[in-house]
Amino acid sequence: MTPEIAGIAALAVPLLLAGLLFLRKNGFVFLFYIVLCAVGLGYLFTTGTAKEIGTKVLEIAAQAPSPAPAPTPAADPAPAPAQ
Repeated sequence: MTPEIAGIAALAVPLLLAGLLFLRKNGFVFLFYIVLCAVGLGYLFTTGTAKEIGTKVLEIAAQAPSPAPAPTPAADPAPAPAQ
């Protein structure tokens, strides 16, 4: 994922969820909100800020601990030969 896409996604997803949560009943207000979000995200994209934010997001995502692998069971020792 490129830093530009990661930055736009990191900024757009919370904005759209907040808009859906608070403005979904007011159709024209919600549409205006979406247009203003698009204008703001476009401004951040053209100034390069979205790339900087995306770089930080990708760095933080790379630092996240990966899930621990499942422990492998210990091998049973070979039985002693019968005497």
